[in-house]
Amino acid sequence: MSADGQVLIDTRDMVAVHDAFKRALGDAPSQLALVDDGDTLRAGRVVDYLAELLWLLHAHHDAEDELLYPILSERVPEERELFSRMDAQHASLSTSIRAVESAADRFKTSGSIVDGRDCADACDLLRGALGEHLDEEEKEVLPIAAQCVTPVEWGALPAHAISHYHGTRIWLPFGLVLEAMPDDVREDLLAHVPPPVSQMWFGGGSTAFANEMAFVREA
Repeated sequence: MSADGQVLIDTRDMVAVHDAFKRALGDAPSQLALVDDGDTLRAGRVVDYLAELLWLLHAHHDAEDELLYPILSERVPEERELFSRMDAQHASLSTSIRAVESAADRFKTSGSIVDGRDCADACDLLRGALGEHLDEEEKEVLPIAAQCVTPVEWGALPAHAISHYHGTRIWLPFGLVLEAMPDDVREDLLAHVPPPVSQMWFGGGSTAFANEMAFVREA
């Protein structure tokens, strides 16, 4: 709660999303290196996992661009330069994301060591640029959002992302975020998600996520 009695938004859920990106992209080079030369089956499975991660990153930025930053710009006009810089960084990161997607597509087709290294290099470059952006967002933007965004508006961000998912493995990006959350944040989220999301996760999604990550991480 702020000094004037206003309830502050708990932004740790967004920090968890950021941590999921940092971990996944940081781990990607070693996961890609586990693929034997020409093993298109394993290459395809790792690339499919990366595709889910990159979808989550796209969806995260889209939700911020469409919902969060317009609200912040209207309510905190003195910080519009900061919010515009965040928007510009999103646009720049889109180029790096496309570079990973392109390299991943080539690797999925060939399974070659060379293409795997190219994909790993693209992930490294994205991880570096994204990390700088996320760190600045956490330091400069989230404290502002905590004070001027309502709980309903904040909750609309993940709902917006989920509404744009068209795949069949929503448990994968959902699980990546969950495992990055502090225990209390995770428990609170799972206690308040809509019934379809709860049924998805507890009705097999959590097991599917654990199995897929054991394969990708070769745990």
